[in-house]
Amino acid sequence: MKFLTKINLQYFWTLTILLILLTVAGYFVLQRILTNEMNEDIFEKEYAIIKEIKTTGRLPNIYPIIETKKISSSEVQPKSKKEMFLMDEAEDEEEPYLEYTNSIVIDNQHYLIKIRHSLLESNDLLMAIALPLLVLLVLAFLISFFITKKLTKTVWKDFEQNLKAIESFSFSNSEPLLLKQTNIEEFDRLNATIKSLTLKLQHDYQTLKEFTENAAHEIQTPLSIILLNLEELLQQNLSEEAFKKVVTSINNVKRLSNLNQSLLLLTKIENKQFQMKRSVNMLQVIKTKMEDFAPLFQKEKLDVTLKQSGIFLVKMDDVLAGILINNLLSNALKHNIAGGKIVIDVDESKLKFCNTGAASSLSNENIFNRFTKENSQSYGLGLAIVKRICESHYLRIKYTQEVMHCFEIVKQ
Repeated sequence: MKFLTKINLQYFWTLTILLILLTVAGYFVLQRILTNEMNEDIFEKEYAIIKEIKTTGRLPNIYPIIETKKISSSEVQPKSKKEMFLMDEAEDEEEPYLEYTNSIVIDNQHYLIKIRHSLLESNDLLMAIALPLLVLLVLAFLISFFITKKLTKTVWKDFEQNLKAIESFSFSNSEPLLLKQTNIEEFDRLNATIKSLTLKLQHDYQTLKEFTENAAHEIQTPLSIILLNLEELLQQNLSEEAFKKVVTSINNVKRLSNLNQSLLLLTKIENKQFQMKRSVNMLQVIKTKMEDFAPLFQKEKLDVTLKQSGIFLVKMDDVLAGILINNLLSNALKHNIAGGKIVIDVDESKLKFCNTGAASSLSNENIFNRFTKENSQSYGLGLAIVKRICESHYLRIKYTQEVMHCFEIVKQ
C-alpha cells in the first residue's frame, strides 16, 4: 500500500468515526435540550393554570392540551409523567403525547391538572434540526477530506518524482543522481543523504568494475602463457610420467581459464553490463546451438527432440541468449547417459529442457548455487550463470526431477 493511500485511509476512517460520534452525541444533546424545553413549557402552563384558578376561579380546559377538574381528597394523584396516544380527529390517527399529571390544593379545594405535550412536534423539531446538521457535518467532512487529499498529494509530488529518479538510477551510468529540491527540511535531508550515498556507491562500483576487468585480463594472460608453454613441452621427448604430469597440468590450466571467464561473465551480468537491445527469437538460437552440438550428441548417441508450438521471444543481448542456451544444452549433455534422450519444448510462454540421467540429490533450491556440483569434472557455474541471466531479464527458471531432469523457463 502506498504511503499516501495509507494516510488518506487513516484520515478517512478517523473522520468517519468522528462524524458518527458527533452525530450520535449531537442527537442526544438536542433531544436533551428539547426535553428540558418541553418540561419548562409544561411548568409554565401549570403556573398559568394555578394563577387562573386563583384569580378568576375558572378551570382552563383546552382539549387535548389542558384538562382541569375539581376532585375529592380521595381522588388525589401524585405528580407523574407518562407517554400516551390520543386520537387526532383531523388526521384520523393516534399521535404520541407526554402527559403531566399533578394534584393541587387551592382554598381547601383539590384540583387535578393534566397537561399534554405533543411528542410528534418535538420529534419533528428534533429531526428538522438534526438532519440539516448531519448534512452540514457530512459536507464539511467530504470537503475537508478532498482538500486534505489534494494538499497531501501536492506536498508529496516532489517526493514521488525523486522516488522515480532513484528507481531508474543505475550504477552503470556515469551520470550522478539528480533529485529535485522540495523545500521540506526532512525530504531535502533525505535527498542529500541519498545523493552522498549513491556517489560513494557509484565510485565503489566503478572501482570494483575496473578491478574485476583488470584482474580477469591479467589472470588470463599468464594462464595463456602457461598453457602455451605446456603444449610446447608435449612436443619434446618426455618420459611417460612427465608426459602425464604435463597433460594433467594442461587440463587444470584450461579448467582454471574457463573458471576465470565464467566468474567474469557472472560479474558482468550482475553489474548489468549487458544491455537488453532487442527481442531475441530463442527458438532460432536453440536451432543454431543444436547444430553446433550435433557432433557431440552423435558421439554420445543421444536422441534429441525439439517440440515447437510457438516462438519464445525475450528482450536480451544476443551474446547472453547464446550463453543461456549453450549452458542448458551443455548441462543436458554432461549429465546424460549413453543412448539417452534430450527433449526441448518451446512455445510462446516457456522453454523446457529435459534430459535423461542418473538420479540426483540436488533440488530446485540448491542446484543453481555457485560451485554446487555432483560431477567432479564440472566447477558448478554453468547453471548459476543461467539463473543470473534469467533473473536479470525477468524470467523464472525451475528445476524438477521426475522421469527426466527438466529445466523450465517462463516469463514473469
